[in-house]
Amino acid sequence: MQAKRRETVWVFGFLLVWFCLNLLFLTRYPLVHSDESWLSGLTRNMLAQGSLRVTEPFFDLKPRYPHAIKMLFHLLQMPLIAIFGYSIFSVRLLSLIFGGMSLYMFYRCARSIASFPLSLGITAAVSVNGQFLLAAHMARQEIILLFMLLCLLFVLLQSRGEITPRTAAHLGILTGLSIGLHPNAFLLAVGCGGAMVLVMLGKKCFQWKPLLYYIAITGGFALLFVGISLAFDRQFVPHWLRYGDTEFDLLVPVAGKFAEVLSYIERLWSGTSGTYTLPNLKPQMVLCVLLPILAAIQAIRTKSPALLAGLGMYLGTFLGTILIGRYNQLSAVIWMFPCLVLLAPLLAHTRLSRVIIPIIAVVMAIAAYGPIRDAYAWDYDTYLAQISAYVSADTKALANLNTGFYFDNGKMLDVRNLTYLKDNDMSFAEYVESRGIQAIVWSDEMDYLYSHRPSFNVLYGNPRYVPEVETFLAEHCTLVGSFENTGYGMRLVQLTDEPCTVRVYRVNP
Repeated sequence: MQAKRRETVWVFGFLLVWFCLNLLFLTRYPLVHSDESWLSGLTRNMLAQGSLRVTEPFFDLKPRYPHAIKMLFHLLQMPLIAIFGYSIFSVRLLSLIFGGMSLYMFYRCARSIASFPLSLGITAAVSVNGQFLLAAHMARQEIILLFMLLCLLFVLLQSRGEITPRTAAHLGILTGLSIGLHPNAFLLAVGCGGAMVLVMLGKKCFQWKPLLYYIAITGGFALLFVGISLAFDRQFVPHWLRYGDTEFDLLVPVAGKFAEVLSYIERLWSGTSGTYTLPNLKPQMVLCVLLPILAAIQAIRTKSPALLAGLGMYLGTFLGTILIGRYNQLSAVIWMFPCLVLLAPLLAHTRLSRVIIPIIAVVMAIAAYGPIRDAYAWDYDTYLAQISAYVSADTKALANLNTGFYFDNGKMLDVRNLTYLKDNDMSFAEYVESRGIQAIVWSDEMDYLYSHRPSFNVLYGNPRYVPEVETFLAEHCTLVGSFENTGYGMRLVQLTDEPCTVRVYRVNP
């Protein structure tokens, strides 16, 4: 009992140190992304309107429809916004909390297989993983989904290969709740299903009953969230399918999605990412090849449930990524990170583990250091202060969505709306007048997007409106001021070292 108490003190002491250290650069790494303003802006509007049925106030031409698929995520953000106010710190704090909880579940998974020193060592090594730190800092859902995935894996490991209907029910509840966080809960469902099948096949006791329990309970939660979505929007299903197809090509045939896998892997290897700050993933990608091969060889020999559960979860989530066909660089953490759990069973009886784990930790820390150092060149608060010098927070403004943490709720309209001017048979001047826009925050980035179309149309839509906007700025607006800010004026990560001017205009009466 005393030994267990010492273990607990060490684990929670480590997690506390990790959490406090990450608080120091929570708002500096990575660069604040418009997705964070997008998601939290919807949460803020839900709080302001007192309803989960509302949509984003900064999108008035871009088609948006209320649904419940992210409902739990917004409910989790609400208390922190209510306590700490609407800021990048408050919404990122939720991710950091779940980052610490994910590390704890990672440790529990490892500890169910290996000794205390090895389990804590592996946890410490992955705690400096750049991909994990990115997810634990960004105000998106990936880190919460990763926590749920590790909970699923822990339940499987605790079963010791005996997957009963009761175990399947617990797994189904966890997966079902994940649907209320993000559509990528599908990855968890496929991963958990794959792990269950591999474990049962390894034990030579395959049964349909646990699988049917799991599918039924997960499906029940899915129907619940779909039902709530239909209560919000009677046309939820066609609207959802249309959104998935137009934004992410989700209705592309599966064969076409498989054809994109190599391109996706190449982008992860090279760190190519349109607007997301990616760490160096090469060390982890090497492990994601080596560990499954070693685990498969060892599993054939030993039929170890721990190896089979980890291997099934990794392969299943990767297969789910392909089936969806949404090759998002950030969501890669959901299928890549669980692979590292395989370190525990593979190193549990290896004398070299005392050497291997520190090497992995050092390599991962070095890979994470560069992007963190680079992010420190740009301070988000400085960016907002530059804007505040020329326009007040209560001014009705047209701006980049990454300014959302400055403007009051309902006062900022995102430039993404302009893509839909033509669809609404509206000129830019008519849009400005009808929305009562008083200020326009315009970046050099817009000229770059226009001159390089259609290369970035998939990210921001067709920028055909740029010449019309710039004519309007010259003829009907007054330049109030301008400032240089490459990190936030230019959303494209590969161009954050290029000069970029942000200009603030006042619309003339």
